[in-house]
Amino acid sequence: MVITGYPSSWRIAVISICTIMIAERVTDALTPQVGINYGRVADNLPSPDKVVSLIKNLQIGFVKIYDANSQVLNALANSGLQVSVMVSNDQISSIASSQTNSDNWVEKNIVPYYPATQITTLAVGNEVLSDTSIKSVWAQLVPAMENIHSSLVRKNLNKIQVTSPVASDALGNSYPPSSGKFRDDIATSIIKPMLSFLSRTNSAFFANIYPYFAWANNPQQISLEYAIFGSSSAVVTDGSTQYTSLLDAMLDATIVAMKNLGYGDVDIVISETGWPTQGGTGANVKNAALYNKRMVGRATAGVGTPLRPNSAIPTFIFALFNEDQKPGAATEHNWGVLYPNGSPVYALDFTGQRSSVSVLIQKQWCVVKSDVTDGQLLQRGLDYACGTGNVGDCEAIQPGASCYDPNTLSAHASYAFNSYWQQQKASGGTCDFGGAAKLTTVDPSHDSCTFPFQ
Repeated sequence: MVITGYPSSWRIAVISICTIMIAERVTDALTPQVGINYGRVADNLPSPDKVVSLIKNLQIGFVKIYDANSQVLNALANSGLQVSVMVSNDQISSIASSQTNSDNWVEKNIVPYYPATQITTLAVGNEVLSDTSIKSVWAQLVPAMENIHSSLVRKNLNKIQVTSPVASDALGNSYPPSSGKFRDDIATSIIKPMLSFLSRTNSAFFANIYPYFAWANNPQQISLEYAIFGSSSAVVTDGSTQYTSLLDAMLDATIVAMKNLGYGDVDIVISETGWPTQGGTGANVKNAALYNKRMVGRATAGVGTPLRPNSAIPTFIFALFNEDQKPGAATEHNWGVLYPNGSPVYALDFTGQRSSVSVLIQKQWCVVKSDVTDGQLLQRGLDYACGTGNVGDCEAIQPGASCYDPNTLSAHASYAFNSYWQQQKASGGTCDFGGAAKLTTVDPSHDSCTFPFQ
């Protein structure tokens, strides 16, 4: 995840998700309308075969993965799903330095699976230009894209598009949208050659767009409704152009930046977008469900932006699952639309056929993990939830009360953890307690003891 600016004084952050709509040159590659990002930085996910079944049951048209894993690509074979695969960031230098290395990568990671696995896009890296720790790789990005494309052509696989997802922090200015431009350090040296390549090969510019971070960093200046497609009237007026959604403004700033480099007609795909369900300000199931439902509705209706009206924009929702092993803040772990067992975190119709945007919320409770035996860890968490946290309602676990029995530290901590989390989740409270807690969809209530749900 990366942070960039909405108004130039506001720093907007962007990461990963999305739906797909198609400007004319992208139509052949991405014919369905909505896609999903399938990340696997987790230790509790179902097998790739099961995942493919889940994706198909959701009636999703295409899927993006963050590598070229053989098990996943085999599972996707003959599935009817269109697939975007990826060269990892740490492979870019090798591929850029040698056409032979590029040929070998394609021979190993594409040829054995195509066409049974319907690979339509090959992404070279992900948010490369946002990672200053690999700044030496930035200048090698476009050469790597050129080499990969040449390798595909040699194998008569030139229908596979080559691109590289770019985060919103690649913009040096994004407010107002008409002033959008790429950062000076990458605009002419990297982005312009990339756009030239995309134009020449009829490929799309992949943009990771996250209104959540823009809003969460400035909730006093950016309204929540503007961020989740809830505004019915203009919130931002830019000359004669009016914006009712933050996503439109962010997209149009990117389109203007592309135009300023001479490539305003290159197609654009939202390669990641979404909303977290916990871990930060406004990160909750209700907001996530509203954002993604409305995002899918826009995508399937062919709604463009003020600068590209009625132009379908392909979009990948981020993400299929929560990823509990991802580093960083709690928000990094909680973007999934499904639990690992395949049940929905919230109802989301990927076909866009349901007119209602009412939110069906999957009930969740916060309880102690079954394998946690550290009494000191549990006691600290219980004391916080009932005392320092100052919000947990712990009267029910007092002697003689409805949840006193069973009189065990684990049982009492589960009740306290849940009481705290239910009250705090809407404002970003997390179910963690030093790693002692987890979310469950199984109601832990028992006998006369009722675990609250809000």
